[in-house]
Amino acid sequence: MRMNKFKVFLDDFCESEKRRAPNFIPVGIGIGITIYFSLDNEPSFWLGAAILAAALGLSLVLLRYCEKDGVRRGNPAINGRCFSDALRRFASLKLLSRVLLTIAFGFFVSQLRTQIANTFMLSEKDDEPISLVATLESCEKTEKGLKFIVDDVESRKYPDLNKLRLTWRGKKATRHKDDYVPGSRILFRAVLSPASPQAFPNAYDFKKQQYFKGISGRGFVIWKPKVLRLPKRTTRLFVERLRHYIDKKIEEYLPQETAGVAKALVTGNTAGVSKEIRQNFANSGIAHLLAISGLHMGIIGFFIFWLSRILLCCVPRISMFYDVKKIAAVVSWIAVLCYLHISGKSVPSVRAFIMHTILMLAILIDKGALTMRSVALAATTIMTCSPEVIMFPSFQMSFGAVIAIVALYERTWNFSGFFKTLFDVVATTAVASATTTIFSVSAFNQLTLNSVPANVISIPLTSFLVMPAAAVALFLIPFGFSQPFIVLMGFGVKALMKIAELSAQLPGSYFVMRAPTSTNMAIFIFSGLTLTLIQHRVRFLGIVGIIAGLFYYYFNPTPDIFISPYAKTIGIKTPEAACFSHLGHFRSTTAAWARSIGFEKGKRFNSRICKKYISKIDDNTYEARIKGRKVTLTDDENALDAVFLDENCDFAKTIYIPSRECVSTAAKKRPWS
Repeated sequence: MRMNKFKVFLDDFCESEKRRAPNFIPVGIGIGITIYFSLDNEPSFWLGAAILAAALGLSLVLLRYCEKDGVRRGNPAINGRCFSDALRRFASLKLLSRVLLTIAFGFFVSQLRTQIANTFMLSEKDDEPISLVATLESCEKTEKGLKFIVDDVESRKYPDLNKLRLTWRGKKATRHKDDYVPGSRILFRAVLSPASPQAFPNAYDFKKQQYFKGISGRGFVIWKPKVLRLPKRTTRLFVERLRHYIDKKIEEYLPQETAGVAKALVTGNTAGVSKEIRQNFANSGIAHLLAISGLHMGIIGFFIFWLSRILLCCVPRISMFYDVKKIAAVVSWIAVLCYLHISGKSVPSVRAFIMHTILMLAILIDKGALTMRSVALAATTIMTCSPEVIMFPSFQMSFGAVIAIVALYERTWNFSGFFKTLFDVVATTAVASATTTIFSVSAFNQLTLNSVPANVISIPLTSFLVMPAAAVALFLIPFGFSQPFIVLMGFGVKALMKIAELSAQLPGSYFVMRAPTSTNMAIFIFSGLTLTLIQHRVRFLGIVGIIAGLFYYYFNPTPDIFISPYAKTIGIKTPEAACFSHLGHFRSTTAAWARSIGFEKGKRFNSRICKKYISKIDDNTYEARIKGRKVTLTDDENALDAVFLDENCDFAKTIYIPSRECVSTAAKKRPWS
C-alpha cells in the first residue's frame, strides 16, 4: 500500500514538473562546481573526464532501452502501455542518471576552466623593487592615488607573469592621472607581492578570484611610471580607452564625490567612491546600485526600447509599413550590448544581457518569453563559461534575487491601477532584499533593516532619472553635447547619496552578523530553490528548510580562537569583543574574522575590554578564560605536558602554537593557493 502511494506521488510530481525540468539543469551543474572547489587537493583531469563519460553513457543506455521497450512496438495500444510501464520502471534510474550527468558536467567544466586559466601566481613578497614593462589595461583614480591593471608584463626576474594589479599612492599620482591611457606601454618600478590568501576557512578567497582573472599578484609603485609608447590605433583595448574617456568626461562636469558614484553607475569603476559613501550605501541597503547589475541593464534596455519606439512612430513612412516594435527591439538589444562592454561585463550584467536577449528574440518571433527558463539558460551559460563565479557573492546575490522575483510574478495577483504599481515596487524590493540577505550576511557580515523603504525611493529615482540621463549622455558623448545630461544625472546621483546618508542614520539600519557555515548556506540555498523552482506542493518543504536553517544558524557555535598564517597574530573570542595580540598590518585579516563572529571591529589584548578575559604571561604565552575554562596559548612545546588547574574553571587546556617560521602543511594544494 505504501509503495503504491509513493508511486502515485512520484507520478504526480513528475507530471507537475516535467515542463520545468530545464530549470533544474543549472542546479546540478552548480552542485558539481561546488564539489570541485571544496576539495583540498587538485583532482586528476582525467578523473573528471571519466566520470562525465560514464554518466553520459549511462543516460544514453537508459534512454535507448526505454525506446526499445516501448516506442518500437507495432501496436499503438501496446506501444503506449509498454512505454508507460517502462517509463515507470526506469523513471528513478533515468532521473538519477540525468542528475549525475549535470553534476559530472559541472565538475568537468570547473577542471577545464582551471586548466585553461593556468595563471602564474607569485608565492612570496619581494624585499627589493624590480623594474618591469607592461601594457596598461586600465587606470582608475582612487581616494589615495591610482590603481593600474597591466598585461603583457616583461620582467627578468619573473618571466611568466600574467596580469598585475599595481597601486601608486600620493598626491603626485593624482596629478598625473591624465598621463596614462589604456594601451600604452609603460615602465614601472614596483615592489611585488602575492595576492592575499584566504584568511580563515569559509572566508572570501581573494586569491582564487585573482587566479581566474589572470592576475599573478599585486604591487606598489615607488617611482613615477614612464610612458614608453602611446597606444596604437588598433581595436585591442578600444573599449578600455572608451571607458577611460567616459570617466574623464564625468569627472570634468561633476564634483569629485558625485563623479565617483556616477562612474560606478556608468562604467562600473567603483575605485573613486569614497569609503564613507560606500558605507552609507551599504548600511542603507542600496549598495547594489553601486555595482552594475540587472537593474541597470534592464533600465537601459527598456528605456531605449520605449524611446526608439516613440521616435519611430513619429515617422509615418516607417510606422505605416514596418513593425516598429521589432525595430525597437533590435535597437534596444544593440544598446544593451554596447552598455554591457562599457560597464565592464560583470556577472549580473551578463545575466541581465542574456535574459534581455531572450526577451527581445521573443518579441521578434512573436512568442512569449519563458522567464524562469531564461534565468536557467543564463545561469547555465555563465556557469559553463566561468564556473568559478558561483563561489563569489555577485553571482549568488544576482541570481538569488532574480529567481525570487520571477517566482513571485509567476503567481497571479488581483490588483489594478495604482495599487498594482505600488504592490509591484514594494513586493519586488521586499522579495529581492529578503533573498539576498543570507548572501549579504555570508559575504559582508551585515544585516540591513531599512533596505525596503530606501529601495522604494531610490529605485524609481534611478529608473526614471539617473539611468535614462546616463543613456542619453553616452549616446551624445561622441558628438560633444553630453554635458547637460551628465549634469542632470549628477542631480539624481546627489539625491541617491542623500537618501543613503539619511537611511544609514536611522536606528536599526545596520547590524553586524556572524557568518553562516557552509552547511548552513547549503540548507538555505536548497530550501530557497525548492520553494521557487518547484510548482508541486512539495515546494512548501522549502519553508520548513528555511526555518530549520535559521535554527541551525542561531544554535551553531562559532570558533573561539583564531591563528593567522605563520601565527603572526592570535585572536580570541570573548563575550564582549574579538581580541587580538596584534592588529597593525593584519588589520584586514583580523577585521574579517571579527566580523565573521559578530563583532564590528577587533580589539587588542591590552585593551580594557580584553584584559577582563586575557592575561599575558610572556611575549608568546597568553592565558584566557573561554566559556568557563582556562586556555593557555603558547609556542613552548614543554608546556604541553604541564597541567594547569584553576578552581574557578571547569577544566583547563593548553594549545600549542607552532613557530612563526613554520609553514603549515595542512593548506589546500590548489593551483591558486
